Amino acid sequence: MSAAPPTGAAAAGLLTTVPAGRPEPGRRRRQAAAIFRLEVRRSLIGGRAVGLYLLALLPVLFYTLRMIFASHLTDTADVGQATQVFAGTYQAFILRLVVYLGCVEIFGNLIRREILDRSLHYYFLAPLKREILATTKYLAGLTVATVLFGLSTAVSFALCYTPYAGVERFLLHGPGFEHLAIYLGVTFLGCLGYGAVFFALGLFGRSPLVPAVAIFGWEWLNFLLPPVLKRISIVHYLESLCPVPLSKGPLALLSDAPSPWLAIPGLLLVTAALLGFAAWKVRRMEVRYEEE
Repeated sequence: MSAAPPTGAAAAGLLTTVPAGRPEPGRRRRQAAAIFRLEVRRSLIGGRAVGLYLLALLPVLFYTLRMIFASHLTDTADVGQATQVFAGTYQAFILRLVVYLGCVEIFGNLIRREILDRSLHYYFLAPLKREILATTKYLAGLTVATVLFGLSTAVSFALCYTPYAGVERFLLHGPGFEHLAIYLGVTFLGCLGYGAVFFALGLFGRSPLVPAVAIFGWEWLNFLLPPVLKRISIVHYLESLCPVPLSKGPLALLSDAPSPWLAIPGLLLVTAALLGFAAWKVRRMEVRYEEE
């Protein structure tokens, strides 16, 4: 039988014998750094990365076309129009679709990809704590998602305001850069929360498609849910942090938006709980490729 290609722990060099006498914290840091570099490289290079790049480019393409056909805009002197347009497209398109689907692809496959490639056992054979493996894989996915979709958000924001007169005043002397900073922060929190959800779901070794579709529907119909059920939704907290509030339409059920002092700690606690569950699950996992 031919030898398997060097993937996972083998490619990261984690199967090599660790010399005696090295400090344990230093060894763990080197292991985590090796896994982190490997996971980032695998997420950004290869056939699977093409879909992520295309997804991140969708809002950029939309605003590029809008800028090209700027003559059809209602009033290019009204910067407030751009503020409303970006607020709407960010919440409905970038946050609910681009960031969401990107997190499904990145985090849902961090462990499942190893199972499908039959390389997970390399990590488990390495002198490596599984909690470090789970945490480092999640942090690598979070880095990739934040960079890709953060850049997509920033470029889209710039393109949205480019056709408008007086944009310099809005950015330099108005709330422009503050709005951009908040949108980037919400994008990061979206990657953080959705990433934790799909990283935990991906540990069950099966396709995350069915739960992803179910959660997608729940998030999209959030505005129709009663206030109690709205709280069981990541997008409910993310939208409350956005700098420009939007009307949800006549069918929306009224509810008080959570304050940033509740929304941000809440998202962090949910992420920590899901990451703790993921570490617990990885610690007790057994490699059974024949079941896939």
